[in-house]
Amino acid sequence: LSHTLFAVHVSSKRYPADAGRLLENSMAGAVAQVWPQEDILRLLEFLQARSLAPLVAASLSLRSRFQEPVTALRKSEADSACGAFEAWQLQEALQDLESVLVESRQVLGDGSVGGFQSAEQELQSLEVLLQTEMRYVYGPDWEVKPGKLVSRKGTWLKKTAKFSWELAEGGAQNSQKLYLPTGVSVPVLQIGKVTDPAELKLHEWAGQHMRVWLKPGIVRSIEARYGVWFLYWPHFEDRGTAIVPTVDTWLKRSTQMSGELQPFELIYVPRGLAIQLAGPPETVEEEWEKHRHQHVHLHRKVVLASPPLTMKQDQHDILIGQGDGKSAPIAK
Repeated sequence: LSHTLFAVHVSSKRYPADAGRLLENSMAGAVAQVWPQEDILRLLEFLQARSLAPLVAASLSLRSRFQEPVTALRKSEADSACGAFEAWQLQEALQDLESVLVESRQVLGDGSVGGFQSAEQELQSLEVLLQTEMRYVYGPDWEVKPGKLVSRKGTWLKKTAKFSWELAEGGAQNSQKLYLPTGVSVPVLQIGKVTDPAELKLHEWAGQHMRVWLKPGIVRSIEARYGVWFLYWPHFEDRGTAIVPTVDTWLKRSTQMSGELQPFELIYVPRGLAIQLAGPPETVEEEWEKHRHQHVHLHRKVVLASPPLTMKQDQHDILIGQGDGKSAPIAK
């Protein structure tokens, strides 16, 4: 750069025509370029107007190219506060922007609007793809494998490291925790330690929790399982929108044997207490449930018409009714 500037400056004093050809040839690529062609005009900032005047007279192409900036330079040298050269630079920047827009239209063709819409849709899809949701899990309940977690026992995805019994379970709008049975593989994007000081102060086991980042679709699919229960079908009588147990039995969060489940995964159902359903009982289709034992085919999956109302006795919850606050009738 310094060599080119020096050559142009000296030639402009001694041999104006040669100086013009030197810069013109450099711009045209006839000699090795030492400065990007699109940025060549910024070289003018290193020279004075009187040094460039001979270049304007050297050839018609240089005159058309440099007449305006040389004039602006003269005005700025006469009055540095007038902003003439800065105004010219702004005009050049606007012309460059116009050129970029023209080139983009040429690339997109006549369907430029559609092209922009397509690009916007792709950007929105990318945003959805990159979006994640963070949850807390209790580390000892999970086996960590590459790209996934596998539940060792029935456990929870939680919005905080609080104890699970302190959090509300519900649908997508108000759920603070989501249940997952044993043996479920959950794809995760990232796993990290709990670093929030407020979370770490909740209790002494908060440090044993992990933070996990999941795709929203995974969280939505787990939320969709809210209200799902399993039962041993030979223990029940089907009465249309209700089922009635013929013996004392259980509502279970998994098809596992009741003796294998933790107390929070069971609800004790007294004989004859009718249970209102949101739909007919379904066969068990979940892959992680179908192969737990040889009696899974005798189980059914049900969704309750309203949340269960329970009372606690010892460690277990006992069903006394459903979400309307009234006890279910005892079947006769």
